[in-house]
Amino acid sequence: MKRLHVNKAFITFLILALVASGASCAGGTVESETEMATVETEVTETTEETVSPVIYNNQLFEDFESGDSICFVGDSITYGSAFEEAIPWYDPLLPFIRGEVMNYSQGGWTSTYLVSILDELPQADIYVVAIGINDVLFIDQPLGAASAEEFVDNLNTFTDAATNLSPDAKIYFIAPWPFLDQPDEAYVTRQEFADAMESWCNDEGWYFMDPSDIILDVLEEVDTSVYMWNEYHPDQPEGIGLYSYAVMLSASQMEVPD
Repeated sequence: MKRLHVNKAFITFLILALVASGASCAGGTVESETEMATVETEVTETTEETVSPVIYNNQLFEDFESGDSICFVGDSITYGSAFEEAIPWYDPLLPFIRGEVMNYSQGGWTSTYLVSILDELPQADIYVVAIGINDVLFIDQPLGAASAEEFVDNLNTFTDAATNLSPDAKIYFIAPWPFLDQPDEAYVTRQEFADAMESWCNDEGWYFMDPSDIILDVLEEVDTSVYMWNEYHPDQPEGIGLYSYAVMLSASQMEVPD
């Protein structure tokens, strides 16, 4: 997969603009007039030309603004994984979402476990599913999918359940999240799972996004402890801002199903 150019100015904008607007921004708050002035300066210096292609010009953002209900599905990164507070990866994007937001996730969930509890899946107009990192990391254990083929079978079971609840549902799939400092075979497996998910989404008409390269491009150039609290989980606010930014950038690159 070709690496995408990362605009770090937008990461700053995403974090600071949401703080300035009074949003939670992964738990951040502005505590002084001086701090607010700094925020406003940073936001002003980030031009609309820089921001709009990433945030506004994609189908996912349009769905955020539609007023339709959205259910975020996943594992600890969706449930909330920052070190000091449980903050989901999409937290900085909440000010843009106009419909009801639901969260169906828990730490440690795999695709295999997810399909075992689909009778509790909430009904929603839109599903954003980020699952698979635990399948990859624990592939030798019975907790998750034992292969990319089994992974796709689980995803297919999920879409059957979701469309039974909401026949016209839109479903976005996020490839297994990236990780750091793992054996080489783990990276090979993650890519196999991501490729299988992408191929299946293209065949079935679902939306597919893979923010992994975007995240890793940033982490290669910085002190990772600023963005990550361990090898698997983003910290707040920088890490959560990075993950949400990366998803929106990948959404601007995704193929829109017919």
